Amino acid sequence: AQLEAMRRLAVERAPEMTAAVAADLGRPKLEAVIGEVSVNIAEIDHLLKHLSTWMKRESVGTPLLQQPARSEVIREPKGVVLVISPWNFPLNLSMGGMMAAIAAGNCVLLKPSEVASHSEKVLAELLPQYLDNDAIKVVVGGVEESTALLKLRWDHIMYTGNGVVARVVARAAAEHLTPCTLELGGKSPTVILPGANIPVAVKRILAGKFMNAGQICIAPDYVLVHKDIEAAVIQEIQTTIKVWYGDDASTSTSFGRIINERHFSRVKSLVDSASGQVVVQAGTPDQTTKFMPPTVVRAPAADSPLMKEEIFGPVLPMCAVGSVDEVVQYINAGEKPLALYIFGPEAAADEIIARTSSGGACINDTLFHFANPDLPFGGIGESGMGRYHGKWGFDEFSHIRGVMYRATWVDLPQRYPPYTDANLALFQRVMVGPLLPDGVKRALTAIGGVAAAGVATLAFRSRL
Repeated sequence: AQLEAMRRLAVERAPEMTAAVAADLGRPKLEAVIGEVSVNIAEIDHLLKHLSTWMKRESVGTPLLQQPARSEVIREPKGVVLVISPWNFPLNLSMGGMMAAIAAGNCVLLKPSEVASHSEKVLAELLPQYLDNDAIKVVVGGVEESTALLKLRWDHIMYTGNGVVARVVARAAAEHLTPCTLELGGKSPTVILPGANIPVAVKRILAGKFMNAGQICIAPDYVLVHKDIEAAVIQEIQTTIKVWYGDDASTSTSFGRIINERHFSRVKSLVDSASGQVVVQAGTPDQTTKFMPPTVVRAPAADSPLMKEEIFGPVLPMCAVGSVDEVVQYINAGEKPLALYIFGPEAAADEIIARTSSGGACINDTLFHFANPDLPFGGIGESGMGRYHGKWGFDEFSHIRGVMYRATWVDLPQRYPPYTDANLALFQRVMVGPLLPDGVKRALTAIGGVAAAGVATLAFRSRL
């Protein structure tokens, strides 16, 4: 019922929700509708379609030593879940975490980000109108309120944001041994190899980078392009940005804004200190309107903040490489990213995937793996822990409980004292083998072969 109510909320109040996102982030209507509302409706539909199957008890095997018995896996709610959501997708990532926790049968307290104040207000006003207020609550506020919430004991905590705050959350959770799902970010590499469809690759990379003005945890953070195709890629980038936004993206209705002045100054400083070649910048940065233009920087300094810090803005650095080995070496020199994007032949992509590690990966596109509810979404190492979406989220917020049912009509005395060497030998044969000596096995095999031959002969004769 709660999932169905969330669906009604998303359908009936979509105009208010998208208006709030536009007020916070200057998000174009298409991005707001698809990225904040439609994706949640699709996820809810997937949950409703499969939930009855996921909730069923799962029968699993039982070893010989435990026979006669049957074994089952039961998934049950953990209890009360705290969801702390971010400002960059303030509705999607608030409701997405809630949906997974609710699907697993939990109560939820949502703490939306105060940075996206219009979206925070919409969530606080609308959720109580549609959901059970005894099971689901919204708490608004800033650091003080979040700190107070983290002092409480929860059955699970989900936090989406940056690694600094994630460590605060994890330390607080450790006080109560509370499990956490941490959805973070990092510098997600994008690789363009010879054989890639360059026009398509460029469009898909730029679409992933410039959506929400680059403020996406899985946005392409930087590009590693093979030196043999670098010039062609740059030319295609320049042409595409010109077609999409003209000379000044601030006049475009298809480009968003940075969330606030602090983040604007941070992103601008990354470009100013990069010491690379700015090959595209569609407009002039404007702190008053928080407009940071689509920007591509070629060959920035390897030790510059642009190449060391997560960008989280519409700035795309590009570095030339000479081989797959160089790509792998570069990626593995950094922290494990939340996403990895590779454009080119699948064989080369598979090699890079096998030799690197990331939360997820997408070949010949960006972002799209996030929207597949059958794929787990989550990070590794600095990019996070845990996973959700679809069945993965249902399991993440469930206590997965193993239960065995044993019969009483047989009760072997060998398990009880007094212990003997004969009993030990019996248990070892049952547990680690061999259950039958080799000689007995060979004899049984021979007998089985003779019996099979006899059956075959009788069958052949019966056809005559």
